Amino acid sequence: MNRTTLLLIAVFAATAAIALAQPPGGGPGGGGGAGGSSGDGIWRRNAYYGELLTFDSCVGHQPGTGQYHYHANPLCLRAQLNDNVVTLRTSRNGSVYQEASANWHHSPILGWATDGYPIYGPYGYSDPTNSGSALKRIKSGFRLRSITQRHSLPDWALPNHSGVSQTLTSSQYGPDVSSTFPLGRYVEDYEWVSGVGDLDQYNGRFTVTPEYPNGTYAYYATIDDTGTPAFPFIIAGEFYGTVGSGFTTSVTATTTDYFNAGSFSTGAPAIPALTSWSTKYSTTNATIVSGFDPAAGLVTTWPGTNSIGVTTSGSNTSPALADIQRIRYTSSTVYITGNGLAGGQMGPWFAADETAGIFSNFPSSSSSTLQLPRSPAAASSRTSTGMGPQGLWVNGVTVYNFLDGASYTNSSGADSSAGNKPDYVAALYSSASYEQGPIAPGSLVTASPLWFAVLASSTATATSTTWPSSLADITSIKVTDSAGTTGTATIYYASPTQVNFRMPTGLASGVATMTLTNSSQTITSSLNIAKTYPNLFLLNSGALAAGAITRVHNGVTTTEQIYQTSGSSVVAAPVSLNGDTVYLTVYGSGLGTATSATATIGGTAANVTYAGPQGTYSGLDQYNIQIPSSLTGAGNVAVVVTAGGEKSNPVYITIQ
Repeated sequence: MNRTTLLLIAVFAATAAIALAQPPGGGPGGGGGAGGSSGDGIWRRNAYYGELLTFDSCVGHQPGTGQYHYHANPLCLRAQLNDNVVTLRTSRNGSVYQEASANWHHSPILGWATDGYPIYGPYGYSDPTNSGSALKRIKSGFRLRSITQRHSLPDWALPNHSGVSQTLTSSQYGPDVSSTFPLGRYVEDYEWVSGVGDLDQYNGRFTVTPEYPNGTYAYYATIDDTGTPAFPFIIAGEFYGTVGSGFTTSVTATTTDYFNAGSFSTGAPAIPALTSWSTKYSTTNATIVSGFDPAAGLVTTWPGTNSIGVTTSGSNTSPALADIQRIRYTSSTVYITGNGLAGGQMGPWFAADETAGIFSNFPSSSSSTLQLPRSPAAASSRTSTGMGPQGLWVNGVTVYNFLDGASYTNSSGADSSAGNKPDYVAALYSSASYEQGPIAPGSLVTASPLWFAVLASSTATATSTTWPSSLADITSIKVTDSAGTTGTATIYYASPTQVNFRMPTGLASGVATMTLTNSSQTITSSLNIAKTYPNLFLLNSGALAAGAITRVHNGVTTTEQIYQTSGSSVVAAPVSLNGDTVYLTVYGSGLGTATSATATIGGTAANVTYAGPQGTYSGLDQYNIQIPSSLTGAGNVAVVVTAGGEKSNPVYITIQ
């Protein structure tokens, strides 16, 4: 067994931090940010806590009505607007980004609140009065409270709780802080403290910006130093300005067009409320990637039913245009009309507690018009942000705040929210690609706990290549397929926060249920079984291929690595072709019932000389691919295999 295979198995065994890391206590949110609220309404659940795992890679999702929205840091929009983010890799499930570490520039306007003030990205001037001052990541002024009991409300939240005293009665108490109810679960777990950050209790400040050299009040989409959204994310509990008419279904005023049907008019005032809107994709149909089959790529229609018989809401049966469709203005107001669908990718969405592991809410075209005052003003009496739309991002997607519609119910001791299921569940990922999606029989799979699940009470690793069906205190992992047949998985690695196992073989396609049983819990997950769904292993955040090359030079065969270490990092080792016959071996999982495959390297068709089991480790696939000589000097190129009509995630090699 060569070094690549050893490293591959080490990657499989390790905690898959690149993609599996989630904030503590995260869980799926079936409510999707819908309007209204349930429960007592005192301890309101934080949407980023409750709905995190239903967000797509753009940090967007939708309620049953199909109104696509962002509750926090809109990553894909920021990437489109060049707002200090770097693309690490692009997969079938969307791009993976990280914050730029240097050479920042001032964030652009990302959206507008209904009070008429702009929403900027996370980067601004360190001195809000001086455009020549250094750029910095703007900090929220909120922090977690130092409490163990939820018996009082923070100052900033009091206007959101009319008739409720700051010191609560026993019937208004929230749950004591615990692993089940951690700090951060509820928005009232946070306090605003002057001097802690750069922003006021509304999550904004008065500042000069590139668009407003004389200054404006502005909100910020706040993140922490790791790039994780920082509470209150966009706008806190109240609007700073006087809220205008908001959204409307008709415009009765006499207006002048600035933009309509893909064309701009001349003579309009050059004001940010007109010029900041994204119209790049206004004549392009909106697209999503469906969680039912991410390998199929972007689609312009997404009906409510699909090949495995699962029904979804918010579907589009005919193509709809993305981005802003029309911009009009009067002397006092700007009117922005959009379909509520983003340009670029939306989806896929997953929820381990819903049928087939797919979040059942899909986006739909929902034309609406936002009325923005051209001369916003600070409010003499503040308006609570409440639920639902708080404004419009510049791509026409709605701005939502930090609420997900659920709150704690004191009498029952639990959150009340239609659609949410805070039980013992686990999310399932490919151990090769770290992606969610369909799973082929015999695949290598990683389980990550959600809500209150503890996968195992201790950590253990299989001691031979014949993996057991029980490990640590896990007594079994069973999968029941759409035909009602139950198979038993074999387990390689078990810990409280991660389990790596091999799916049973011989499973029927369609909706299935995984049941993990340990000494204290029964943990479930819903999944979609597909005959074949190939995944390739990657060795770093840039999707470096896990593999090696075999070179034939003057009849002599040698093996070389395609990776090398640089400090603590694994990076590409450039491959030289030099006129030799060179074969690339890459490893994966999910070949399933397929017995052959095709491949492309750098978009060029490449001959696959072998596609099948690696031979030593069950569930591990191997592909031997001849590198075309025409790729000499091609640089960093994507390797994609296709099996059973399904494309793998791309992995990369460097050819010099």
